[in-house]
Amino acid sequence: MKVHWVKILSEAAGVILCALVLAGAALVVRPDLRSLLANRIPSGSQPESSETALRFLSLDAARDDFRKGAALFADARPEKAYRLGHIQGALNTDPNEFDSWSESFFSQFPEDTRIIAYCDGDRCPLSSELAQKLIQLGYANVFVLKNGWSLWQAAQLPTERVAD
Repeated sequence: MKVHWVKILSEAAGVILCALVLAGAALVVRPDLRSLLANRIPSGSQPESSETALRFLSLDAARDDFRKGAALFADARPEKAYRLGHIQGALNTDPNEFDSWSESFFSQFPEDTRIIAYCDGDRCPLSSELAQKLIQLGYANVFVLKNGWSLWQAAQLPTERVAD
């Protein structure tokens, strides 16, 4: 049996051409499909998850904000760790205990408050989780200081602890 490559390739090209013509016609008839497709098809420039949209801050920038009193520091670690030591003036905002502090937080701080969330360790997810929750609730000026507690202590910046 003899295979006719030219015939196979021309039929494949015909199918592809037909698909392109139909897709083009669909976009002419329904231009809104373009925006729907853009939201569903991943590209190199779009974030793969909402977490990649987080804004991270350097220790130097966080220190400047601290010295100017320009930001609220939000300690995302559990209360026990917070009580043992935290950035001076920081609030304990463990995302796992959200219900216990959120009402008070929202009544005290407007949505334009500059917030720097931190926890401890390069792999600690709590500051990112907290930042995501705050962003979803309308706080647009939220930053993450990755490994914030360790970096802050290493730089010998002001800390405090809760007396028992």
